[in-house]
Amino acid sequence: MSNPKITTGSSRQLLGISPAPHLHSGLKTGTIMLITSAALLPAWFLTMYYYGFGCLWQFLICAGTALVCESTAALLRSRSIFDNLLDYSFLVTALILSLTIPPLTPWYLTVSLTVFAILFVKQMFGGLGMNIFNPAMAGFVFLLISAPSVVFNTVLTPSDGAYQTATLDATYEIIFKENSPLPLQETLKELSYPSHVDEISGATFLESLKTARKAGGDNTLVHVDFIESNYSPYLYLALAYAFGGLVLMGFRIIFKRMVLVFALSIIVFSSLGKLYFSDVVMPPLQQFLFGGTMIAMFFIITDPVTNAGTAKGRITFSILCAFLIVLIRAFGSYSDSVAFAVMLSNAAAPLIDVLTRRRSFGSRFKREG
Repeated sequence: MSNPKITTGSSRQLLGISPAPHLHSGLKTGTIMLITSAALLPAWFLTMYYYGFGCLWQFLICAGTALVCESTAALLRSRSIFDNLLDYSFLVTALILSLTIPPLTPWYLTVSLTVFAILFVKQMFGGLGMNIFNPAMAGFVFLLISAPSVVFNTVLTPSDGAYQTATLDATYEIIFKENSPLPLQETLKELSYPSHVDEISGATFLESLKTARKAGGDNTLVHVDFIESNYSPYLYLALAYAFGGLVLMGFRIIFKRMVLVFALSIIVFSSLGKLYFSDVVMPPLQQFLFGGTMIAMFFIITDPVTNAGTAKGRITFSILCAFLIVLIRAFGSYSDSVAFAVMLSNAAAPLIDVLTRRRSFGSRFKREG
């Protein structure tokens, strides 16, 4: 983190004051954000391959809107626009949003959720390092709550070579001119699951799985082959996120313990849930490969600004987030739960820090005296 000199009255303080997290690193904030963006690129290109060029349009809209919002906030605070943009945090937010929102989301909704994420969630709390909630997850929840019907009607089924069908022109007509997405959705469904088109009529595949499990009936979607079937895109995307996460670990940008504890917690909670609530809880492998679990594990819960600040707190934060993902995904109203689980964990982070606060040096060392 950069430590600018602070001027108070006529005296200049040489000790800079910067927002948390106060972590020692040889990398500057801008460098960390650029490495994180690069680590997301494999998954982003695979998403464009399996879902089409809608992902590209969403990124351009998110990045452009975030750029304007960051510049506006800098002007209102009488700060340098150039310096404010050089942390490149808006780029990471735009990439994550383009990977999480439906590829065919209308442009005005994408603009709205990005404005909410940057201005209301990030800048109103003071900017990078001061925000309580993860901006990308808050933007996604804003979209999901304010326009649920649009969200469920603009998703696409992953298909091998979808970019050839969901082309730049085809997605442009839907995103910017509000043409019906139904023909494109049906085409991709037929290409992906020609023998199960009627079975995947839900808004998303995860929604279909949840509906089938809650119904308690025998459904072929419960048992999924992720290798030798058309469900393989979910596996390859998960591997792409894992590869990006390994890159971040290599640069020591994210906490390895958080990733490990989060993964183990997902396995434990989903296994226990499958044991006692087999009709609604997905098995561990599906917990990882469907929804946003993998991107959360490597790129969201490890955000040093919005997770806990102590070593024990980060472990607790990871366990809590994993528990909420499994719980809300099984019993909540929405099919996926990552964004809700992350934001609830973000809200609990200050309390977790207090409960896991280290003992001050020299205090209560002995029970007597």
